[in-house]
Amino acid sequence: MAGAVAGGGALLSASLQVLFDRMASRDVLTVLQGQKLSATLLRELKMKLLAVKVVLNDAEAKQITNSDVKDWVDELKDAVYDAEDLLDDITTEALRCKMESDSQTQVRNIISGEGIMSRVEKITGILENLAKEKDFLGLKEGVGENWSKRWPTTSLVDKSGVYGRDGDKEEIVKYLLSHNASGNKISVIALVGMGGIGKTTLAKLVYNDWRVVEFFDLKAWVCVSNEFDLVRITKTILKAIDSGTSDHNDLNLLQHKLEERLTRKKFLLVLDDVWNEDYNDWDSLQTPFNVGLYGSKIVVTTRINKIAAVMHSVHTHHLAKLSSEDCWSLFAKHAFENGNSSPHPKLEEIGKEIVKKCDGLPLAAKTLGGALYSEVRVKEWENVLNSEMWDLPNNAVLPALILSYYYLPSHLKRCFAYCSIFPKDYQIEKDNLILLWMAEGFLQQSEKGKKTMEEVGDGYFYDLLSRSFFQKSGSHKSYFVMHDLINDLAQLISGKVCVQLNDGEMNEIPEKLRHLSYFRSEYDSFERFETLSEVNGLRTFLPLNLEVWSRDDKVSKNRYPSGSRLVVELHLSTRVWNDLLMKVQYLRVLSLCYYEIMDLSDSIGNLKHLRYLDLTYTPIKRHSRVKEMPSQMGQLKSLQKLSNYVVGKQSGTRVGELRGLSHIGGSLVIQELQNVVDAKDALEANLGGMRYLDELELEWGRDRGDELELEGNDDSGDELELEGNDDSGDELELEGNGDSGDEEGNDDSGDELELDGNDDSGDEEGNDDSSDELELEQNDDSGVEQNGADIVLNYLQPHSNLKRLTIHMYGGSRFPDWLGGPSILNMVSLRLWGCTNVSAFPPLGQLPSLKHLHIWRLQGIERVGAEFYGTDSSSTKPSFVSLKSLSFQDMRKWKEWLCLGGQGGEFPRLKELYIERCPKLIGALPNHLPLLTKLEIVQCEQLVAQLPRIPAIRVLTTRSCDISQWKELPPLLQDLEIQNSDSLESLLEEGMLRKLSKKLEFLLPEFFQCYHPFLEWLYISNDEDLTSFNLLYICGCPNLVSICCKNLKAACFQSLTLHDCPKLIFPIQGLPSSLTSLTITNCNKLTSQVELGLQGLHSLTSLKISDLPNLRSLDSLELQLLTSLQKLQICNCPKLQSLTEEQLPTNLYVLTIQNCPLLKDRCKFWTGEDWHHIAHIPHIVIDDQVLSSVMLHSGSDQHIFIRNPL
Repeated sequence: MAGAVAGGGALLSASLQVLFDRMASRDVLTVLQGQKLSATLLRELKMKLLAVKVVLNDAEAKQITNSDVKDWVDELKDAVYDAEDLLDDITTEALRCKMESDSQTQVRNIISGEGIMSRVEKITGILENLAKEKDFLGLKEGVGENWSKRWPTTSLVDKSGVYGRDGDKEEIVKYLLSHNASGNKISVIALVGMGGIGKTTLAKLVYNDWRVVEFFDLKAWVCVSNEFDLVRITKTILKAIDSGTSDHNDLNLLQHKLEERLTRKKFLLVLDDVWNEDYNDWDSLQTPFNVGLYGSKIVVTTRINKIAAVMHSVHTHHLAKLSSEDCWSLFAKHAFENGNSSPHPKLEEIGKEIVKKCDGLPLAAKTLGGALYSEVRVKEWENVLNSEMWDLPNNAVLPALILSYYYLPSHLKRCFAYCSIFPKDYQIEKDNLILLWMAEGFLQQSEKGKKTMEEVGDGYFYDLLSRSFFQKSGSHKSYFVMHDLINDLAQLISGKVCVQLNDGEMNEIPEKLRHLSYFRSEYDSFERFETLSEVNGLRTFLPLNLEVWSRDDKVSKNRYPSGSRLVVELHLSTRVWNDLLMKVQYLRVLSLCYYEIMDLSDSIGNLKHLRYLDLTYTPIKRHSRVKEMPSQMGQLKSLQKLSNYVVGKQSGTRVGELRGLSHIGGSLVIQELQNVVDAKDALEANLGGMRYLDELELEWGRDRGDELELEGNDDSGDELELEGNDDSGDELELEGNGDSGDEEGNDDSGDELELDGNDDSGDEEGNDDSSDELELEQNDDSGVEQNGADIVLNYLQPHSNLKRLTIHMYGGSRFPDWLGGPSILNMVSLRLWGCTNVSAFPPLGQLPSLKHLHIWRLQGIERVGAEFYGTDSSSTKPSFVSLKSLSFQDMRKWKEWLCLGGQGGEFPRLKELYIERCPKLIGALPNHLPLLTKLEIVQCEQLVAQLPRIPAIRVLTTRSCDISQWKELPPLLQDLEIQNSDSLESLLEEGMLRKLSKKLEFLLPEFFQCYHPFLEWLYISNDEDLTSFNLLYICGCPNLVSICCKNLKAACFQSLTLHDCPKLIFPIQGLPSSLTSLTITNCNKLTSQVELGLQGLHSLTSLKISDLPNLRSLDSLELQLLTSLQKLQICNCPKLQSLTEEQLPTNLYVLTIQNCPLLKDRCKFWTGEDWHHIAHIPHIVIDDQVLSSVMLHSGSDQHIFIRNPL
């Protein structure tokens, strides 16, 4: 593997090079001079390191199979870590001297009792021993294990041994047989995936497909592998299409010959296992291909996504893992004779557990299955199950995966190995991982490079993603996962340096432990971590979540996203974070996020190497219950990530101490700014010098913001906000649109829980401007504690690199000039929250990069006009040229929005506009919003205006608003929601809704007969027009008594759902014969004595009844009359005793019974009293137990096969 290793370099090589560069730095030499030490001391250390560096390639390759070499590499890693710790001490001291203007004579001894010289001598001694041992271990210079020595692939394929790739095959064949959509003569199709995923197998299937064989005139298969040899590849292609090709090596002659053979031919070329990323090499290879006919194709298989881009592929197909069923089939084919496992049920049980280890990787399933073929001893199968994949003999998986690792550049190897700190299936947040890499010193920034460290890390991450070391998470956009076997590989490479703490205490601590991760529990005691006191070199303390808890959306209009509140409080023993961890002197990464941390010890200043301190979602961040930060925070000169900083009162921690933390990057929240006594202290903080900061939140009195939050006016939909007027669509909102005035109501009467009210009634709970107690409390704070806030905010001007800014609860009367000025031209997101005393906006419209602007509770604003845009009506200069999302929320005094309508235009790129709870707003909205796709207007009772020109609108929502001036609905509208509108009838009368497609939500009280005049919620979905909608959904209507579908002008819907209507009386009159699906949930009036009214529903194919506590029998439903019924679900009916006295419909295909204990007994296989009524049903599911009954008739015999839980 010499070529591969040389291309990538050993893992330690990058670390050593960083060490050498640091040894020669001016800072290090200055400290050495200060302690009167000779520079030759470090030169000697460098020579010893160089002596072992020359054999690193060989050692890294051999450590996989040789435990002695593995121990040698671990010893060397430890020595390198010690050397890095020493240099960290030196450079940290140099930084302290520089920032505090110390003279060279004031340099302190690095560690009391042990100076630099003794530490260098100790490390040098270890390296000398390692240099001697390398000869005994047979480590050679410049060589490595030949992991890449593999037989070249061929195009032959055994189709019977391929599982789960039919869909992939058909997709690729479709592209091969299609015309070249790209316009190029030759189209490239790339098959990309991790090693062993089946790229070559898929290429073989496609290559040999009869349709492909007939479509192309010529075909050629080339196994490229790690060496991209132009002569060899060209010669192989020629031999495939012309057996008479001579065996010369002249590339010029070969390419001319190839061009001659391809002229006016439609050809297919497969380049298998490509590693080369050099565009020039590819360009040279493809030169002869251009003479082929249109429709010619090239298929490339590779592990590196970048190669697809280099080759200008028109389609990149990423292979997914096999399903568990297909993976088992592949395993069984190779593990059992004829693939039949039924004679060995115990081995089958163990085998299915083994298959889980394969995690959908075909090569692993095939390898493990083949290793167990003809082995019938249960113990041997259990050994394979309990062994690491790498420990198995003749393992083909290891060379396949480790090849990807060896081809990594050395700087990526460190980043990959560090990922072994994450458990299998863990959802890794990309941005946070990059910050961890930064803190560990893995990112290398070129001297002339203009990229920030975050941008460098981003490049590293996507390079690893391109090489299939990461996979995108299916459920979270910014999260990624590692394949289980890739995770195993990372742990194999990192060895004892990275440790994942499993449940329980740490009884055995590896001596060389540097990085620790563990899953949080509800209470993490001191005993769990007590043995960490024996670890001197710990660098990472990283608690993890069992599930993804989303961090704040950086551009959200919501003040507190739902992920920021946890149901369970998590506690970490005070002794751990205030005692044990404060003594770990080389700690670089310390995360305490999500713990109920109330304060931090002053001894945190001892962690002088700390670069990453995460206090996210602790009480420090959420409620500012921590009065101030430790007085020694300013000593953390190396800090690169600090989630939040609390300003102390009077003599407490000053905001000016941030001056010493100029390397902070990522996101920073500065809280309790009302405690700033002297505005000059804010100037001393020098936020303008924090050039690496991307996101900044400035908060005045966050605790008062939380108190107001109980009013419940955001969109997060968490438990506290069910009582308010948010947009989450939660249950209470569905119940609260009537006139009943009950406690759960959400009407305009000012219910008890809606403290802020949103009407103009002036009652006790209303929000009239003269008597709002909560607002007075807030303003009282701003009048007493926030004197000088204007000056403070002015002095807190950030660096121009800042991308996102939030200003929260600011009590000043005006915003500073820099907000809206040229100093924040790179601003992408701005959030102004709770700045109640400000009466005018800065010229935000002139910020060229601003994409997201969210404004909440600016109670002093009465008018939005020219100052907002930074221009006037005569100007040709456009405003808000990049803005995509704009929201105004809880603007109680806002009356007028002046739309200038200048020649330059307003909001030319705006896509989302939200105007919520602005009760005094009148007049018009911006007239022309050409790209707007979503508009929400909520509780703006006095806003009576026509819809603006919004030709691209897709989603339109209005609640408690006057829509009488709406003359026409936009033509492309897909989703319309109207609630609490007195003027809805005008829309119906004028027929505007008839052309609406997709989804429609609104209140239609006249459609139903109720004791109360208002139906709480109705959801109608239609594909064409209102006269033929297909779905009727009635949910959360506590007072709904009866439904008469005959009153509907268009009773032809196909699906009906009734949910949580406890007073609804059955039967339902007038159900349409077109109904195909019916769901009834939590409707207590449906009992065994009540008819459901299903007669005549000959089209009904699906019926679900659930959560019916009083239902004892289904006889009254007359299910046997539903001749088209195919699917019947019965769930959570605790008193249900029987199905029916007659056999269920013969067409019934699936019967599901969940949590019906009495019925379960009656439906037991063969012996149950109701079994004869259901025995004919092919698929029966009872409490997750799947019974698949297949009846085969042979004369009078009937055979029933039962397959138990899938």
